[in-house]
Amino acid sequence: MGLLDLPTELLDGILDLTLPSGIESFALTCKTAYALAAPQVQRHNALKRQWRRTTNYSTPRHGDTLRILYEISRDPLVAEYIESLDLWNEEEPGPDEEEDAGREGGLLDDFRTDQAAMEKLKEMVTASEFLDGDGQEWWEQIVKEEEAYDGDNQHLSHATIALLGLLPNLKTLRLWPDWLEISRSSPKHDKWLRTMNEGLKRIVNRAGQGSGRPLGKLQAIVPYMWAGYEERTGLQDVQAFMTLPSLTELYLVSCIAVDDGYSGIPFEWAAPGLMSHLTRIELASCCMDADGLSALVSHTPKLSIFRYSHETKWHGCEHDWNPGSFIEALARNCGNTITELAITIDTLYGEIINGASSFLFFPKLEILEVDVRIFCGPPVESGQQLGENAVMPEGARPWTKEDIPCIGSMMPKSIVQLSINTEFPEPDEMALKSLLKNLKEQRAERLHKLETVILRQYSNDSAHEFAINAGATLEAFDHGVENVRPRHTMPLWKREFAERTAWLRS
Repeated sequence: MGLLDLPTELLDGILDLTLPSGIESFALTCKTAYALAAPQVQRHNALKRQWRRTTNYSTPRHGDTLRILYEISRDPLVAEYIESLDLWNEEEPGPDEEEDAGREGGLLDDFRTDQAAMEKLKEMVTASEFLDGDGQEWWEQIVKEEEAYDGDNQHLSHATIALLGLLPNLKTLRLWPDWLEISRSSPKHDKWLRTMNEGLKRIVNRAGQGSGRPLGKLQAIVPYMWAGYEERTGLQDVQAFMTLPSLTELYLVSCIAVDDGYSGIPFEWAAPGLMSHLTRIELASCCMDADGLSALVSHTPKLSIFRYSHETKWHGCEHDWNPGSFIEALARNCGNTITELAITIDTLYGEIINGASSFLFFPKLEILEVDVRIFCGPPVESGQQLGENAVMPEGARPWTKEDIPCIGSMMPKSIVQLSINTEFPEPDEMALKSLLKNLKEQRAERLHKLETVILRQYSNDSAHEFAINAGATLEAFDHGVENVRPRHTMPLWKREFAERTAWLRS
């Protein structure tokens, strides 16, 4: 007996089981199948429209993750349609929204006052596999967090972990500021933060144990912080996700990985013996030193794209910065796999401790974007250091910007595209002159694959002669426009970062 010869009731049941991933292919097999599957196709399209991109801020109640759980308890199939989960509303709720959110009763809170609905929701949550029998305690914490809802303790969200433990087809995730705050927790919250983190780890550890596992298809984490001096979150707070077999792309803003015993937030790899499958890491307006970077990239053997912009953070974290040792740390761990690299500076209030002096340890590097300023310090190998804790070896000649080597001599033969960002004549005319000297000769003698050299100048074209003499193309960023964009948007990779992360969330 063929499938289409089965009794209608039985066939309907089988068709229901094809949702969400199999219904379209089945319906297209023949006209008869399409006609029979019409109700399921209609339901499939409706669920896809409503749930493919899901947020927890579409109602006046800000951060209403519990409502998503409620909808899944009503129809478990909802969980399978969520591919993009967005938990951060960049626009702060207005006074009217906050007033609406605080009101009890009304249509939006109907399920919270419905005893039967809440009991069904509780049954679903407490039965979650990742809880390993601790479902009752977990549910009690969800209830407490709901009762204490005031926007001040949103980093405590057992409901969010419970939701993540139900999503087998999630591909893109955006968390929210202060997510977990593992690295900055208070004694009052320590127990529950540890409990939540352990629950998340169990979900992650089981994600690769067969098809259909929660988080088994998560591919990208996108930014959940603003940029700015006072904006900061620990890189540690997303470490648990990094060992997911499916996670290949990480995009973050305002993350810190610095252990300075003061304003920094340390990062350590908390998964001994496990490596990450990340191939692309883009960190905008972040604050990391060489040690923090090493702790991350020593566990990313497949990394091919790395882009980073530095920003001094709260209380002067990394007031002085060392791009020389930073790049060395990246080369030491991922030099043989990196094909695209960007190192730029958003805000640096101090000095360059050691400048970049070579990219030769990236033998496969094809695309590089840099700011002139990352070269404005003595090379690591000189033994000299600038900044608050300056070092000058006895008898050494003090380094000057005239000592910056030609950027062509720093490039591997694999380089294809090179972009240099400058605020010429700042930080120093000599720095740019030193970088560009002999570039034409280097291209002729060594860099035969180098197709494009772009000198990108902020809001001016006064470096035109420098570009011509070096055989480069001058790109005058926002020159002659009425509303000049901020300097930190000038690097091409930063603009592509904004476009790509918006596309991933769409």
